[in-house]
Parts: sequence; structure tokens; C-alpha cells
Amino acid sequence: MKKTLLAGAIALFLFACKKDNNTGINLNGSWEYRGTTCYCPPPTDSSAYKPGNGTVYNFSATNYKYYLKHVLKKSGTYKLFKENVNGTELNRIVFDNDYNSEAKYIGLTGNKFSLGVAIGSAADAPVDYYEKE
Repeated sequence: MKKTLLAGAIALFLFACKKDNNTGINLNGSWEYRGTTCYCPPPTDSSAYKPGNGTVYNFSATNYKYYLKHVLKKSGTYKLFKENVNGTELNRIVFDNDYNSEAKYIGLTGNKFSLGVAIGSAADAPVDYYEKE
């Protein structure tokens, strides 16, 4: 009886502490950069957001690779979870277990993926857009 209770308590602890993807969002695949919306100057290089620009996030279930102009710049793990921001539930992404970094939020509509620091909470926050390849 004690072993059963102990095993149940350990399982409950592990599941309660884990911040897994509870967003229902599936990012698996390659996503290429298509532009940024913000109150900032547009890029001087017009090819920066055209197909074939090589700025890509490649996601698997738990890992990512980020390429800038076809050069691997960063890779590691990521986690998705819901977070309340100013009364609005947003989908947060955390790269490499760095929960102390500036919060980044994502959205997914069809074959478009958005990534920004405060999607839905600040009017002038930049949001990058990616399209599934």
C-alpha cells in the first residue's frame, strides 16, 4: 500500500512540475521568415523576406534549429505552454529552458507562424512571421 501511494505521489509530482506543450500547437517542420510587423523601418534588403531567403526555424517535437541566411545560428530544445498575460491567455515558447529570458509568444494560423515578445499585449511590439515550407 505504501509503495503504491509513494509511486502515485512521485508520478503526480513529475506531471505537475512539467511544462509540456498544452497549447495544441504543432510546429513540426520548417518555417521560413516572411516579414516583421512593428513601428520600425522596413529591411533595406527586399530579398530578406522572399521565399528562399534561408532564415528558417526547423522544429521537431522538442528540438529546434534556427538558420539565418542558410547558416545554422542556434539549436537546442523548446517548450510550449499557455501563459496569462494581462488577462489574455497566450502561447509562450521557451528556448533551451531559459525561463528567465524575455518572454516570447507564438501564434499559428494555417501555414503561418508568428513569434513576438508580446503578441496581443503591446501594440508596438515587433512580431516576426514565418511560413511553412
